[in-house]
Amino acid sequence: MRKTKQFLILSVCLIFIAAGAVNQGGSGFLFALPFVVAFIYVLRAFSIKTKITLIAVAAILIVPLAWKHEVNKMIYPWIGSEFIATCDWEAIQYEPGYTGYSYATLVSKGAEIDEQYVINRFEIPCDDTWELTRVFVQHPDLGTLYYPVFSIAGYEATMSGHALDDAFKSQMLVHSQIHSSSELQSEWTNSLSLLMMWVAIPIWLLTGVMSVFVK
Repeated sequence: MRKTKQFLILSVCLIFIAAGAVNQGGSGFLFALPFVVAFIYVLRAFSIKTKITLIAVAAILIVPLAWKHEVNKMIYPWIGSEFIATCDWEAIQYEPGYTGYSYATLVSKGAEIDEQYVINRFEIPCDDTWELTRVFVQHPDLGTLYYPVFSIAGYEATMSGHALDDAFKSQMLVHSQIHSSSELQSEWTNSLSLLMMWVAIPIWLLTGVMSVFVK
């Protein structure tokens, strides 16, 4: 019975560690660390052979999830797929300090841009294919904003998730399977990463209790 309980604890820890491994939020792997500690602590009760086996199993499950998020197809399954764009696009190369990244920024022609930070700009040819090569994230206002990076005519350029959503809505950019920036991430890894919100549970409970007495 004791071993069953220990294996159950290890399984729960492993799930939360996996959630941290795929978390695209600002906390990253931070809130999974207590479960790493608990996993190691519970392992002390097992034999060397069992420890090695369990650690190997954990590594086989976790490492592929944590490996190179930007190009990880388990997290971003549409990497390598092609998007269809209209002819109304140009790429603006801003100063890296202005955008926080080194890629050119894709904008629709005629869009308002901050000229003082522009290094270079060029039109996107109509017949070029947009291939999704990677996705990175930024965290404005403690949120998570996806930035898809496209390979176009041999160079890479990006746009914010907000700009991508607007492009989908206006039909300036089309993909057969996805229609919003949030769909760039696989549904199952996104759902799994929500477990990293466990730290907010005490706050929710306290808020719920207080609301009962405040009435």
